[in-house]
Amino acid sequence: MVDERPTRLLASTRHLRQPLFTFTHHARNLKTVAEIVAPISIEDFRRDAFQAQRPLLIRPSSKPSTLSPCPNQQNDANTQTNTSTSPTILPALTKWFNTSPSSGKTSLTPYLDNFRSTILPYELSFPNSAQVLGFMSWLQRSSSSSSSSTASSDSHPDSNSDSDSQSRLALAHLLKNYITHHSSSSSSEFLILDLPLHLLLLAHHYNMFLSSSQTPPNPPLTNLYIAQAPLSHLPSPLRSDLPTPLLVSHAGRGDIYSSSIWLGLQPTYTPWHRDPNPNLFCQLCGTKVLRLMAPKRGEALFRGVMASLAVAAGSGKIRGEEMMKGEQRRALEGAVWAGDGEGADDMMYEVTVQAGDMLFMPLGWWHSVKSVGEEGGINGSVNWWFR
Repeated sequence: MVDERPTRLLASTRHLRQPLFTFTHHARNLKTVAEIVAPISIEDFRRDAFQAQRPLLIRPSSKPSTLSPCPNQQNDANTQTNTSTSPTILPALTKWFNTSPSSGKTSLTPYLDNFRSTILPYELSFPNSAQVLGFMSWLQRSSSSSSSSTASSDSHPDSNSDSDSQSRLALAHLLKNYITHHSSSSSSEFLILDLPLHLLLLAHHYNMFLSSSQTPPNPPLTNLYIAQAPLSHLPSPLRSDLPTPLLVSHAGRGDIYSSSIWLGLQPTYTPWHRDPNPNLFCQLCGTKVLRLMAPKRGEALFRGVMASLAVAAGSGKIRGEEMMKGEQRRALEGAVWAGDGEGADDMMYEVTVQAGDMLFMPLGWWHSVKSVGEEGGINGSVNWWFR
């Protein structure tokens, strides 16, 4: 996978007379999305990205750990016109995640434990893998012996409480039931389930325990993903940590079609698809790589893959389960990421997003997303679809 950094456009777009979007080429003909360091005014964003229907990467001017507090968004109209919506306004960057200065590893903060009971949609790839079975065994072991020194050494700090012990046992039971039912009814590659946020919190602590052990008993849990969870399903304090960016509310009509949180254990993956509305994608922690194509070319690639499988192409607007497993997943992933599809590299763009980055994807642009980093590490994003 190419890891080159695109050339930054450091000047404010309001001073540019030439088009902002000058694309360079990666190896294998992959193109680079235009990049600018925040701030960018709403006026410039509207003209050069939103109305021009061209992708744009907006990087923060400082690291997430040094970002200023969220500014007051109740500005008057004149101020809003010249205000940037950079990632500095997302308190979740520093309230939900903590990065160790020594190891560089990112962890979830204890703050999120206050919302452990929130039910969210999960995706789990390869549910019968050794990683999943090892995690389930750990849940059961720590819940049944929470008062012992063995359990307290490899558990969440509050593991000696009866409520946490019962929660672990209940989650292990629910997860086992999901997997058992799924295995008897369909493919064993991919599972969709609705479970509390506590599942991810425990899975993350489990992986942190394994990474700190010199001789870990099991591989880390991976491919567990809270995917496309509507922000409206989050408790009010968590929604407040993800205020709607001014670019979303003021660049167009201010009509928000939907918004979602994406939070999981690496590797995470989203297949080749397009969105029915413009998309502002914001990385909260970890790193992701996206590959994109303009509407007509992206659709041609998608339909070519579907034709090779003798499958009805559909619209590609829905992140369907069939695209996450079996031949469809392998064929789409190969065409987009391995260049197996005819003409896949002809007009393919690649962009890397890190914590604090915002990526604007215009209406109808096709894209696929992969996390990059240590297996089992935490990775998080949020996005808004708007008009």
